[in-house]
Amino acid sequence: MIRMIGMESLVRWRHPQDGLVMPGQFIPMAEEAGVISELSRAVLANALRDLGRWRAEGRQWDVAVNVSTKDFSDLRFPDHLAEEAARAGAPLQHLILEITESQMAADRTLQLDILTRLRLKRVRLSIDDFGTGYSFLSQLREFPVDELKIDRSFVHGAARDTQLAAIVQSNIRLASELGLRVVAEGVEDLDDWRFLRAAGCTYAQGYFVARPMPGAELVAWEADWRSRRSELAA
Repeated sequence: MIRMIGMESLVRWRHPQDGLVMPGQFIPMAEEAGVISELSRAVLANALRDLGRWRAEGRQWDVAVNVSTKDFSDLRFPDHLAEEAARAGAPLQHLILEITESQMAADRTLQLDILTRLRLKRVRLSIDDFGTGYSFLSQLREFPVDELKIDRSFVHGAARDTQLAAIVQSNIRLASELGLRVVAEGVEDLDDWRFLRAAGCTYAQGYFVARPMPGAELVAWEADWRSRRSELAA
């Protein structure tokens, strides 16, 4: 059965003169200015409020949020997250924190400690943009992750490119053998969608599924999504 199980929380900056500014333009500035942790935590707090509201409405959706490198190196972060979730009435088992391979290249002992504390709080953990950063294969055994996200640079167009198809299929097999969930990013057309279904990928995200939207619009979007399911199951 095809259904919507959750979404990823994204950040955009609506500038009064320049309009919509994409994260690739302002995230590096936030990192350089030393305010990336504050920005990351603001996005996280908003996602937790959404989770709390959906739970009150009877919707068991998941939400994924990217974690800043600074938070991922702070032993106080797991307790801060639990406090924010309690204030929002958000169940932590429906929160997925995304980290990149490059973030995992720092202090492994500290990061394993933080990841373990997060898992004990029932937070799920995902490796974002898998395959684009440092070699992480040797660490997959050690770190308590739940999910791999295959980067869009491999997913989009894989139906027409045998090399991309081989990379995607090998990552799906790897995740399956390790008992991890695999999510394909960057699904932009019907060819991408059908290729992933044939390859055995059970979770997908991208513009073909939905374009970024405010959280308040999700309920209306879901009704439209349900009307597309017969087409997508073909």
